[in-house]
Amino acid sequence: MIPGTSRDTPRKSSGTRSQGATSTPRRPNHNRGKHGGNRTTPTNPWIWGWHAVQAVIANPRRTIHQIMVTEQAAERLGLSEGRANLKIVAMNYIDTALPRGAAHQGVAVKAAPLQWPDLSQLADDADDNALILVLDQITDPHNVGAMLRLASAFGVTAMVMQTRKAPPMAGATAKVAVGCIETVPICLEVNIAQSLRTLQMFGYTVVGLAGETETTVADALSGGGRYALVMGAEGPGLRELVAKNCDVLARIPMQSGPIAGEAESLNVATAAGIALYEARR
Repeated sequence: MIPGTSRDTPRKSSGTRSQGATSTPRRPNHNRGKHGGNRTTPTNPWIWGWHAVQAVIANPRRTIHQIMVTEQAAERLGLSEGRANLKIVAMNYIDTALPRGAAHQGVAVKAAPLQWPDLSQLADDADDNALILVLDQITDPHNVGAMLRLASAFGVTAMVMQTRKAPPMAGATAKVAVGCIETVPICLEVNIAQSLRTLQMFGYTVVGLAGETETTVADALSGGGRYALVMGAEGPGLRELVAKNCDVLARIPMQSGPIAGEAESLNVATAAGIALYEARR
């Protein structure tokens, strides 16, 4: 539930990691070391929806394997029939190729996951007022997609999720993100608590949103500098170990009370939007 909801200098790391493109991202190759090397995930997920597909096609960093569009959509996108990876099909053909109920708007692409620098490199290279958004086991693709839009709107340096608890970075997530999945760095980490400790070593103040505190999010984010904002899943909230690794827990003040007919909590994406606004205000 989201109610209103001394450090050593680390070695700078390098390397890139791929987005979690499928529902079950694989664990990283530990033979590559703690931070180096690419993270391998199954490839070729479908991305659909006008804005999401338009952003993928416009992204020179994407490796596109197939574009599946209606004739009318191909014209709108300015795609030539001679393009090798283009398949012009009827609307119902796309319906059958994608999950039931996918609001594809006549466009879909199959692409390899994006590659991003790892969290340590992103955190270290960021400016002095950097803001990183950490999601603790938030799995709903609509919430994650909405938070990618928020991350883009508020200039978030990176969004961090746990490998085995991240939704696919395609499908419904990409549709809701309306193209922001192409520009917001996404870091998949095995251990969120350890990731918070890493961010602290790079000078980030870690603020976890929780209801069981008197500190408001406005006060927690008022000091300036680098911040990592941690959001817990709706219902359970932050896990105990994750909360213990935050520098401060903060809440969003609410006028409603915990009684029937009044809002007991906020949707996690709504809470993230309020907290990100406070961080940038």
